[in-house]
Amino acid sequence: MKKFILIINFVLLFQVTNAEPLSISPLKYKSLEIKEANITIEVPKNWIQQGKKRVWSPKKGALPLVGFKWVHIDSDDWKPTDMLPKNSDFLGPFMLSLGWGEGLLYIVQIKANKKNPTGRFEIHTIIPRMEAFLAYNFYATALNLRQMKSIEYVYQQIRQSGTLHSFKEYVSENKEECKDEEIELNCEFVEDEFFDEKGCGCLIAPESDYVHDN
Repeated sequence: MKKFILIINFVLLFQVTNAEPLSISPLKYKSLEIKEANITIEVPKNWIQQGKKRVWSPKKGALPLVGFKWVHIDSDDWKPTDMLPKNSDFLGPFMLSLGWGEGLLYIVQIKANKKNPTGRFEIHTIIPRMEAFLAYNFYATALNLRQMKSIEYVYQQIRQSGTLHSFKEYVSENKEECKDEEIELNCEFVEDEFFDEKGCGCLIAPESDYVHDN
């Protein structure tokens, strides 16, 4: 029965997720470079950021909200569902093309408990970036479907805004070794060699050359 209810809610929410915005959003956006994750995203300029977390909402400390997380993939056992909330029901993944990357869409329903007596709905779009051993998670959280619909346009804007950066793959972190002109970095044809204060290696460009223009 619970699964049936989740499927009904999903059908309604899926319509919201794929619906065209009813009106042009008056919000303005600003660029946020996240160097640790090798990505730049666009976030609502006038929304309130919750502490130091990369979470934004129209009202301080309240739902609905949109957020961004990332993890370093350091195990062959890693799965995209590892980034979903624990003890929740979900449907997915559903493949989603974002232009700058391929995403996995999950519809999540979190059951009511002592911490969250009313429960909540979430949308998660997870983008594995295996060449950089990273995975991104764009998510939206709301108390109900009406709240989710009210921020869906903003969520889509943030999710579509990703611009990937190149990242450094060190072959050696020995400065003296890197000074040796005969060191072989063995970079691929499309990769550039680099030498910095830490060492030397190959500069890995994003697999997609898409550039977001907001």
